[in-house]
Amino acid sequence: MKSEVVLTKSTGSVHSGVAPFSPSRRTWLSITAFALFYLFLYMKQPKPIRYIVAILPLFVSSLFLIREIKIWILGLLVLITFGGVGFEYGPFYTSAATIGILITAGIYFLHRNSGFKRVYDMPTPFLIVVVAYLVQLGSVFASIYTHDGDLSNTLRDGNKYFVSALLLPVVYYWYGRGIWLSRFLKVLTSMLFVMSIVGIYQYTSGNIESLGELACGFDLAGRVYSTISGGPNAYAGVLELLVPSTLAAMFFFKEKFWKGFAFVTVILGILNVLYTFSRGGFLTVSGTSLLFLVYRFRSRMWIPVTSLAVFVGFIVGNAGEFERQLTMFGDTRALMMDTSLLHRYTSYKGFLNEIAKDPIGGEGWGCAEFFHGRTSLYGFWEVRHEDSIDKINRFGGLNSMFLEMPLKGGILSAVSLLLLLTAVSVSARKLLTTGVDSAVGFGFMCGMLGFGVHQMFDNLIPWPQPGAFFWIVFALMTAMAYPCCSNGEDSV
Repeated sequence: MKSEVVLTKSTGSVHSGVAPFSPSRRTWLSITAFALFYLFLYMKQPKPIRYIVAILPLFVSSLFLIREIKIWILGLLVLITFGGVGFEYGPFYTSAATIGILITAGIYFLHRNSGFKRVYDMPTPFLIVVVAYLVQLGSVFASIYTHDGDLSNTLRDGNKYFVSALLLPVVYYWYGRGIWLSRFLKVLTSMLFVMSIVGIYQYTSGNIESLGELACGFDLAGRVYSTISGGPNAYAGVLELLVPSTLAAMFFFKEKFWKGFAFVTVILGILNVLYTFSRGGFLTVSGTSLLFLVYRFRSRMWIPVTSLAVFVGFIVGNAGEFERQLTMFGDTRALMMDTSLLHRYTSYKGFLNEIAKDPIGGEGWGCAEFFHGRTSLYGFWEVRHEDSIDKINRFGGLNSMFLEMPLKGGILSAVSLLLLLTAVSVSARKLLTTGVDSAVGFGFMCGMLGFGVHQMFDNLIPWPQPGAFFWIVFALMTAMAYPCCSNGEDSV
């Protein structure tokens, strides 16, 4: 741009420099046309998409103020925490959390491939996950070929376990080591703190919606679910992943404030597990937290022993409030006659019968559920499956991941499940043998262990928020087992 000499009329002084920009009529017409087109897109979308369209210009503008992309990606943890509410978008039923994950993965892969940057080799567990997804994809195509179900149902149902796995390289390469790992864990701890505060408010306010309970045929009032849209059991799954991870982060942080903050967050998280009244969550969170303390203080066993004594004392002192969890240890008759356990026993028998009918092909992904006997009397019905030609918003009923995959996907999905378990096992073995920061990584491994045990009696990964936190914690554990980026452009 040329410099010009400008003479001001008022003072008569002469200024040299860049001439002021004066937009032409064509420029103004282009801006107006773009604004009208943007408004057209805004008005034609569902309400959640409208919010995104409205916020997008502000986000793009703010990129000029904060140009470090890794800081922006940390905000994904906030979106996952609060973005579990689902909405329809065409034939698909999605959520803000899922959209954020897809955008984040797109940004990462665009950044890694722009300018022909050097691409690091993936660690062995990630390669196994890729193979597991390819096998699962084969099962999805088999369902499309052999069943007459709705195509969108099949694609959504068959891919739901692996959507959030797109976060694996993002977390591993960008947040797996050094200062960025510390920042990532601080945001993760803060989100658990927020969820715990919301859960305690729900419990103490006395006005909790029985989310997910009335639909199952019984009303167990008072179960907290915080910001997790999947209900109390899904929230318990998130706590299974994050409480041991935050406990490990407490020993990783260097600052006294964050150590104390993480300690308070762990206590609040354990209290929230109790308020979900999830028996699986109660056993897994308390068990894995104790396991981490035993590993961390194996030379000072009085610390985990004292912690266990305090925890047991609190539970016994509030036995009336936590009666549902304590039936596992005392009232055997009440436990055997529990409605939830009767439902699982009856349902699992039906699922095993369905698997036996076609163990090779399965019932097909995207199939619809119906009550065997056409009655919904809770605890005494069995769920059956059939091809669906209608859109299904949510897939539920099969509350066991270890049964759903072979039932719907047959032998291919069963192999995919085994490969997924193998990936986690390989990462855990490497962590315990030659991994760095093994104590911190062991906390992530405890979270994976508790969550994995719970999947035998529940099916939580398909929910956007538990699924996202599952793959995040798996990536963090793998980063401790296979340290990366010690030198190079992704070094942190």
